[in-house]
Amino acid sequence: MSESLRQRLRSATAGHHARVDAAFGRFDLSRPDDYRAFLVAHARALWPLECGLEAAGVARLLPDWPERRRRPALARDLAWLGAAVPDEARIPPLPLADEAACWGALYTLEGSRLGGAVLARQVATQPALAGALAYLGHGAGGMLWPAFLARLEAAAPTLAWPALEAGACAAFELFADAARAGSAMPPERAIAAG
Repeated sequence: MSESLRQRLRSATAGHHARVDAAFGRFDLSRPDDYRAFLVAHARALWPLECGLEAAGVARLLPDWPERRRRPALARDLAWLGAAVPDEARIPPLPLADEAACWGALYTLEGSRLGGAVLARQVATQPALAGALAYLGHGAGGMLWPAFLARLEAAAPTLAWPALEAGACAAFELFADAARAGSAMPPERAIAAG
């Protein structure tokens, strides 16, 4: 049996995924200041990534894209925690050269929702943070990941592997860079620098 595209992407991006996990692992999500900084760091990656996908025409690939967008949920959480919401007009979108790069970036973005669900359960145990779970809990209980994988596998025969892998890796690195910058600066500076 041949390796699925998902398995191939998982193998190819394992090192990038590990760097993202290590970078975000520095945040103690039981502490309000760390959780705020964690969400600010996510905003530094999510805004350019989602905007880049939209500029590249992601709705053609995923007609349910409006249900998948997480910027509104993250904006609500940031506002609830008293952090600035990114000014979309000032954030350059991640450039995605073609459809394959978009699918790669989507693999990373949609996969991050799985980790978010695990983190949401941890954060939910903190009463002071219970009002800021829209982002981590986005899509909980739905079938967004399986539906994404089905569409990805259906598109696989038309996708150039190098661009697909590059899109996934670029998205992982965007998150890793955002986490490293977010852990080095106070939340107000981190969001303004995005």
